[in-house]
Amino acid sequence: MKSAVCLASVLVLAAIIIGGCSETSNAPDDANDHDVITTVTFTLRPTNVVGDILVYVWEDIDGVGGNNPNRIDTMKLSEGVLYACTVKLENRSVNPTIDLTPSIQEEKDAHQFLYTISEQQGAVIVLDRDSRDLPVGLLFNLQSTTEPAPAPGTFSMSLYHYDTSTDKVAGVPGSETDVSIEMPVLRR
Repeated sequence: MKSAVCLASVLVLAAIIIGGCSETSNAPDDANDHDVITTVTFTLRPTNVVGDILVYVWEDIDGVGGNNPNRIDTMKLSEGVLYACTVKLENRSVNPTIDLTPSIQEEKDAHQFLYTISEQQGAVIVLDRDSRDLPVGLLFNLQSTTEPAPAPGTFSMSLYHYDTSTDKVAGVPGSETDVSIEMPVLRR
């Protein structure tokens, strides 16, 4: 009788362990990782003048809701320059770091970056499109103004996730925000 109770207990425990493992082991490795974006890196390449490639980083290594971001670079733009820009998204809270940019590219029909920059600093034009010809935002141009900026400005980016591609409308935020950041902008 005791051995039957022990065997039943072992079987129940095994079912719980196997059931618990099967939920996580069936999911693709990066299926839910796009929600954990700790680091956003912008690379700006001047296209209409000879100049250095600029790299600016926003990072909140412990994620949303913890400590304040540990790094927020100030974008320094030259007057009247057209920059070809890319954005890279990573989860650096894990080892090894996960580059989430390819998964966003792969799921571009369900994602959209919305950018804003203070008018006195410039304008952003999204270049890449999804299968419905709607903007994505992994590639964009940043045109700095030719007039001197009277004060520092702000550059902001929000990445929205849409439940279905038909929910996505150009320039309209989605119901789920994967990451939302703000960086100061100065003119050099």
